[in-house]
Amino acid sequence: MNNPENRRYQRIPIRLDLSCRKIGSAQEKCYTGRTMNASPGGLYFQTTTNEFKPGDFLNVEFLIQPRTGLLEYGGRISGLGRVLRADDVGRSHAEVISPSGRSGVAVQFCQSPKLCS
Repeated sequence: MNNPENRRYQRIPIRLDLSCRKIGSAQEKCYTGRTMNASPGGLYFQTTTNEFKPGDFLNVEFLIQPRTGLLEYGGRISGLGRVLRADDVGRSHAEVISPSGRSGVAVQFCQSPKLCS
């Protein structure tokens, strides 16, 4: 099957709360966001900060809620990724007047994410 987007993995639309930390940053700041889609090769999330730049390395974590037949007990998924791009998310008129700094961030996993204990 021909993949018009040239992606190795199909993305799945999924909304999960996410937290991440920049690797190698002097600050140990934790950022939060919400995934918009994910695949074994990466994910795209929205956040209320515009601090991510292409090339930044992130330790990303998100929770999967228990689901019968999928992940019986739920769990925390963790992975190391690299920011490919950070885009301004479309803003409403009210947000243009008082900008929220929302960004969409595309992350490519450097290694497959793992289920943490």
